[in-house]
Amino acid sequence: MDDNEDLFGSDTSVDDKDKSTNSEEKKHGLRRDLKTMVYGFGDDKEPYDKTLDVVEAIVLNYIKELCELAMKVGKPDKISLEDIHYLIRRDPKKFSRVKDLLSMSEELKKARKQFEDVEASIFKIA
Repeated sequence: MDDNEDLFGSDTSVDDKDKSTNSEEKKHGLRRDLKTMVYGFGDDKEPYDKTLDVVEAIVLNYIKELCELAMKVGKPDKISLEDIHYLIRRDPKKFSRVKDLLSMSEELKKARKQFEDVEASIFKIA
């Protein structure tokens, strides 16, 4: 019986570890991306945790403020792309980057759709 209790006890601790890992990943969702960005801008490959904490806090604060402003600009309690465009219209770098990313996203959607159409037609023939 003791062996079974240990076996079940170890299963629960693994689940607890998974839950804590998931909450850590949610808490620091941008950390991996920020690490590579900071490295790309000339920092060490493994930057200090405090550096990542500060950069993450700045980014999250900016996103939060932008979303709050976007909710006030357009329809109440809704955020749309037009609201974001309106808020960043005077910053040419951000505006052009958003425009580029949106156009690339549309191109990717079209390419995926074409690929799926071709793939579907191939399977119909075969």
